[in-house]
Amino acid sequence: MKKAALALVLLLAACSKPEAQPQVASISTPSSTAPTSAAQEQRPRERLDMTPEDLEALNVPYDQCMASHGLDKKGRAAEGSGHPEPTKEELDKALQACESKTPLPPWEKDSTNPEAVDFANRVVQCLRGKGVRYVEVLNEPGSEMISYALGGPNNDAASISLGLEHAKECEIASSKK
Repeated sequence: MKKAALALVLLLAACSKPEAQPQVASISTPSSTAPTSAAQEQRPRERLDMTPEDLEALNVPYDQCMASHGLDKKGRAAEGSGHPEPTKEELDKALQACESKTPLPPWEKDSTNPEAVDFANRVVQCLRGKGVRYVEVLNEPGSEMISYALGGPNNDAASISLGLEHAKECEIASSKK
């Protein structure tokens, strides 16, 4: 009987909840190596399913930033501004100031995504299944995006047209693996 009582006590002790430690509030101070507020901003990211209107809306903050520097979205003097073309220094300053507003490519195409090449290969296979003859993965060193190129070395018009017609459909299908 003593053994049964001891076993019961041990079993109850094992099943009981440990006492919760009291929670203590703490204050953390930012380190001197903390990034600046501009670096902390999240760059917007495109999505595969975005419409042209969605993409245009996503680019509005970048366009506004460039306009605040007297430039259009391509880095030229804004039309009707009366300003001369920007110097390289002025353009570099504007591009650096607006970099945090430049949309990133869709995650599926982002060169930092370890699965981006696989995604591009699936899109290429889908497009070939739709009859696109000249299509290949485009993975240029230093590029922010991995994608595909249509038309081959002779810019085959049929491959380009058919590829553009089915690109969105194949991208969405390929994103679902």
